[in-house]
Amino acid sequence: MSEDAERLLAGLTCRIAAQDAEAGWAIGNWFSDPLMRPGRLRDHGEDRYKKQLQESGRQWAFRWNGFPYVEDVTASLTASPVGISGAVARDAGDHFEVRLGSAVLCLYGQRAPVQQKSEVTS
Repeated sequence: MSEDAERLLAGLTCRIAAQDAEAGWAIGNWFSDPLMRPGRLRDHGEDRYKKQLQESGRQWAFRWNGFPYVEDVTASLTASPVGISGAVARDAGDHFEVRLGSAVLCLYGQRAPVQQKSEVTS
């Protein structure tokens, strides 16, 4: 395992209870939403604990169901000041990719619900 991959994977566990000071994201120990956002994930029983990590060369794939939202995990690894220095993310459609040096961590999880903005009429 490369040093970059090791740092990305360690980042997942080191941020297990991380929460953005401005309430933009939270990990919630991988089972709850401390921000209590509207539309937060509901308890899906034992299914919410399914997690899978696979490696293929320099690329790792992490899949889970339940909380946290994939955007929250991505932010915890890349957002200042808590993110991993040098890590960058991109939305790849059905997942997010977090890159650090030559390592890639593909994150497959549920997306946060899109919040509807109320229309103002005059």
